[in-house]
Amino acid sequence: MRLTIVGPAYPLRGGIALHTAEMARAACDRGHAVEVVSFRRLYPAALFPGRSQLDPGPPPAASSRYLTTASLDSLSPSSWRRAGRALAERAPDLVVVQRWHPFFAPALAGVVRLPRRNGARVVWMLHNVRPHERSARWLRPLYAHGIAATDICLTHAASVARELAVLRPGTRVEELRHPAPASLAAREDPAASRRALGIAPDEVVFLFFGYVRHYKGVDVLLDALAELPLEGPPWRAVIAGEWYIDRTAADRAIARAPLAGKVVLEDRYVPDTEVGRYLAAATVVVAPYRDGTQSGVVPLAYAHGRGVIVGEVGGLPEVVEPGKTGLLVPPGDARALTAALEEVRRGRRFSPTAISAAHARSSWTPFIATLESLALDRPASS
Repeated sequence: MRLTIVGPAYPLRGGIALHTAEMARAACDRGHAVEVVSFRRLYPAALFPGRSQLDPGPPPAASSRYLTTASLDSLSPSSWRRAGRALAERAPDLVVVQRWHPFFAPALAGVVRLPRRNGARVVWMLHNVRPHERSARWLRPLYAHGIAATDICLTHAASVARELAVLRPGTRVEELRHPAPASLAAREDPAASRRALGIAPDEVVFLFFGYVRHYKGVDVLLDALAELPLEGPPWRAVIAGEWYIDRTAADRAIARAPLAGKVVLEDRYVPDTEVGRYLAAATVVVAPYRDGTQSGVVPLAYAHGRGVIVGEVGGLPEVVEPGKTGLLVPPGDARALTAALEEVRRGRRFSPTAISAAHARSSWTPFIATLESLALDRPASS
């Protein structure tokens, strides 16, 4: 199969770029020829809330096995057309388009228009239909923009499929479990990791990992932590990830009792080389989302043998076995989250067997097998 993936890739960073790299690696492992068409400019500076869009670390280990071309500019229609012409000339068997925010819909639709017309099968990897946070009114017509009747959509959450069904009735959608990132799955020694992070061996560690956005509910987590009983096993919360929202209220909360000295706030992009350290040091990974569709943090936690406490939103309940691989809490409910945290603090541990099985189910093998079957079902050229 000749596979082209359209989406952000190294040196761009973030969950979608990681997803692109992991898909490309997995397809190469199956013997397929892979090309990635990425962006030379992703977010305009005025719309990007972080410090940098670039990964300071080395390229993915498998990136030498596939060609990456950074030719797209999210604001330049001429770049979309040029990339589309080049893609049509190469005539791949399958084009997989990473779709995660409606802002990029015109660019992505512009790239695939000519290849589709020439007979290429277009598959949309639909991470989200709408933004997790309140979006501008002008973005709403773009929620399903560019998805044609002949295209296929893949998603990691049934809730996304339901949203698309309302916008594009009759669209073929296949749901696949969010694969775990194999490049970040190497486990580290928990004791050494705790020493490196200054965490005592007997502390229960609640880990929030990843970019901090409003929808991810860090404020709910801080409210819940503040209500933990004063007496009981020692605990520490680690919030590791760059903040894309204002930190003022959080700084104020963790500077005073009862959170003073209990919360470690690492406001920075955590490079791949440090991911295993944080997961190894954790007792449980907490993703208290108030909105969302799915999360790459959950399969990452499972890859490191860690259970999760997550908000019951989107597709997250589909990947958590309550009591076995984690706990579900109502979104935005600090009191319920306190109860779940205290349950872990008092000794609740999750099943290593169930977590291992959940990790096995999040392999890239079924994802690539689905792409293979779609490539064999190519539509005839028009």
